[in-house]
Amino acid sequence: MALMIPDTIPSKASQGEKTLYSILREQLPDDFLVWYEPIVNKLCPDFVILGSTFGLLIIEVKGWSSGQIVRANNNFFEISRRNRGNTERIESEQSPLRQGRNYLVSVIDKLKAYSILNHPDGNYKGKLAFPVGVGAVMSNITEAQARNENIYTLLEKPQVAYRDELLRWMEFGERELIQRFKDMFNIRFSFLTLSDDQLGVLKEALHPVKEPPTLTNDQISTIKGVLHPEMTIKEVPATKESFPNALELPPNSSVIVGLDIEQEKMARDMRDGHRLFSGVAGSGKTLILLCRAKALANRLIEHHILVLCFNITLASHLRSLLHSDNQNPQYKERIEVMHFNDWARSLMGRLPNPREFNDGEEYNQFLGERVLSILQQRSSGQKWDSVLVDEAHTFSPQWFLCCVAALKDPQNGDLMIVSDGSQSLYKRQKFTWKSVGIKAQGRSKKLRCNYRNTQQILRAAWKVVQPISNNKNILGDDVTFPVVEPTAALRQGRRPLLHQTSTKAQAVEVLVQQIQHLSQSGYAPGDIAILYRRKTHYDETHFREMLKRIDDLGLKTYWVTENNQTKRDYSIKNPGVRVLTALSSLGLEFKVVLILWVEQFSDCCSTNLEQSVLARRQLYVAMTRAQDELHLFASSNPPILDELEQSQAFDVVQEMKVSSV
Repeated sequence: MALMIPDTIPSKASQGEKTLYSILREQLPDDFLVWYEPIVNKLCPDFVILGSTFGLLIIEVKGWSSGQIVRANNNFFEISRRNRGNTERIESEQSPLRQGRNYLVSVIDKLKAYSILNHPDGNYKGKLAFPVGVGAVMSNITEAQARNENIYTLLEKPQVAYRDELLRWMEFGERELIQRFKDMFNIRFSFLTLSDDQLGVLKEALHPVKEPPTLTNDQISTIKGVLHPEMTIKEVPATKESFPNALELPPNSSVIVGLDIEQEKMARDMRDGHRLFSGVAGSGKTLILLCRAKALANRLIEHHILVLCFNITLASHLRSLLHSDNQNPQYKERIEVMHFNDWARSLMGRLPNPREFNDGEEYNQFLGERVLSILQQRSSGQKWDSVLVDEAHTFSPQWFLCCVAALKDPQNGDLMIVSDGSQSLYKRQKFTWKSVGIKAQGRSKKLRCNYRNTQQILRAAWKVVQPISNNKNILGDDVTFPVVEPTAALRQGRRPLLHQTSTKAQAVEVLVQQIQHLSQSGYAPGDIAILYRRKTHYDETHFREMLKRIDDLGLKTYWVTENNQTKRDYSIKNPGVRVLTALSSLGLEFKVVLILWVEQFSDCCSTNLEQSVLARRQLYVAMTRAQDELHLFASSNPPILDELEQSQAFDVVQEMKVSSV
């Protein structure tokens, strides 16, 4: 059974599209990917089929009857349709083959830009290493009707299948159907009116390939990234495994890394309405949210999206990811990204002084009430089509009422909320989704698989929160933000290191030496983050010395949380070793994380249970920011250090004597 995106075909689809969808899903094997109506480069082909030993095929489906076709040529068909008053209107539509080719021409150059997708040598060097083609299905015209109406010469087999053949496909076996689609790659160029440049591109790319080699996972991922850039996470250097047929990889070869199929389905398949996602750290919640925002912004009709979160730094990070995409200016035009307080300021004009309130909860409740009042007075045109909330476990209950009220259609509008109860870092009043106007029943998903961390890092981090994860005497039964226990991390790596020193100054020296070693090992400064819980007046000298020593190594530091302005200005493009608080790291990730002065989390073992829970979650968040390596640096020996040692999840390094850097 092929992997279909979306999982089910929309009810608006034509009967012919529904029939073909069912055939593709049931008859093709599970290593085939099929997209229905993906929007790519502002074009919308009906079906895109991708297989590792098959290639890439676009299929257009037309439900015209032979009697509807008034006249036709190689490029356009004039179609007769009836208005409501039964009057006739004539519409001009592209030939289905021309329509598919226009899409194909628009992506071929982009595919060829990735060297791992091209033949590395021989007569076909520089040309695509897999077949690409176009086919059409005329779901309401038989072959006999096409011949009688003189349509067949414009839409010939094997590139085109007619209704009588489509119905026979239901009885085809897997091999027979695949072979039928392979026949569609036999393209005849003479009957298409294309520019010389377009024709040249197609002729070069669509050379006959009798037995295409198996595409690697990296090649499949890169093809998907070119076709669907909104589902792209990043680009990484290619390896020998990316293209084993090449004797050596061309310089600067890269691979597009995107969402996996399940994540992509979640981002694409969401219908309008309120949707909840809860998942472990590193499960891709934020990535799904970002790709969902991009997919909404790429809709053919104008769509206004609001992305909200709690942390200033996270808002800046998300904004830089979306708005720095020069290839897709619609993201900046259509997607607003703000942390809640900035959003409140934009609506209220100015924020009240927090000192006028008894505590943070009272302040947050006041903000929620004022924002809600303003939104309720706004017209629908002043609101948003979609609201997406990241790290929702940091929100106050009243804020969700605002999220619902911000929608043009509060009852059925597009509201996406992602959370993780294990990362609830602030004291918040408990509530139910129903109490804040969110229709959550039957619209929630749990993400248990960790994609970010290695198994060793995840095991060490989970040991920190495991004592509180299932203890209802401590947490109560939080049905709104349940703790989701991770099932597994997909990658292996080295065990986290716990560096023990005797003083804070020595901890800084060991940390700087470790950063120097990481740099020499090939990590870029931007891959490395130093996380700390707080910086007191007494720590100022040590902290400044750390920054100076790293700068003296020529690596540069980027102190993200130096003040509120540096938080607001945070950008993925700024160079340097990241330096920020554990709280501000929520939602971010780095290849290597170094946690300075881990004894600052000594209240993990506090007798005050609420204080202990929040401290453990902060440490858990800090640890799970690390993708490949995790280092903890301690300068004393509070109970939490004993607990970490006894967990047997760390390699402990006693570094009481440290030479100068």
